[in-house]
Amino acid sequence: GADPAAPSLPTFRAEARLVEVYASIFDKRGNPLPNLTRDRFQVLDAGRPQPLAVFEGAEDVLSCALLLDTTGSMTDYLPALRSAVVHFVDDLRAEEAIALYTFNRTLQVAQKFTSDKKLVKLAVMRTSAAGGTRLFDSVAQVSRDLEARPGKKALVVFTDGDDNASMLNAAGASRQALSSGVPIYVIAQGTGLKDAKLMKILEELAANTGGIAFRLTKPEKIGEVFSEISRNLRHTYLLSWKLPEGAGTSWHPIKIAVAGAEDARIRARQGYWPN
Repeated sequence: GADPAAPSLPTFRAEARLVEVYASIFDKRGNPLPNLTRDRFQVLDAGRPQPLAVFEGAEDVLSCALLLDTTGSMTDYLPALRSAVVHFVDDLRAEEAIALYTFNRTLQVAQKFTSDKKLVKLAVMRTSAAGGTRLFDSVAQVSRDLEARPGKKALVVFTDGDDNASMLNAAGASRQALSSGVPIYVIAQGTGLKDAKLMKILEELAANTGGIAFRLTKPEKIGEVFSEISRNLRHTYLLSWKLPEGAGTSWHPIKIAVAGAEDARIRARQGYWPN
């Protein structure tokens, strides 16, 4: 690789654009397969095997952005949400970075990326509910912020899904989120659950990034959902390879295989647009 002491030139990224895919690997019973090594992964990009340029395993450090909907309709959920997020923050390793964003009419950075958990918890406790929602704008913006960080990343979005103030339409935001490759874990409750079209968009957003969408019907279940996300984050592998020569602009399907675990269930995004 490059000499780490050399200054990173802004042109470097354009030349060596990497495709990033997050993969969670489970056995038939749904238990995560831990400690998989780089040599066990095979990636097919549009049918062609690719050597991995970057591999990060379960032990590698994660940057996690939390994006919390703080619209008026969230009031009933806030106490349970605060306590679930505090537990979630404690589940992350000491050296892992967390940022907290909130959104109603605008996106607020409640706490920028830090590994000081105390700061994140204080920011969580300060959240209060008000105003209208800009869900998809916010998702797109936080995906961009995350993209700039090195290493493994994840975005956890908690929302009632009532997106009545977003300028970016859902498809645009999904595309933005997809191009950044960061897995999105969506927890939807309230209005969102009643809106079939919106739930479909949220579920696709999660599935297309290698994340998961959860439907939350009772506030007291929030803790369980955050624990499940935490378990998933701990067992996620980041696989990156150079964008193939002459990739063109059409959709590239991705296939991931793990040697010696042929019957494993693999959760990862299905492909990407090389735009």
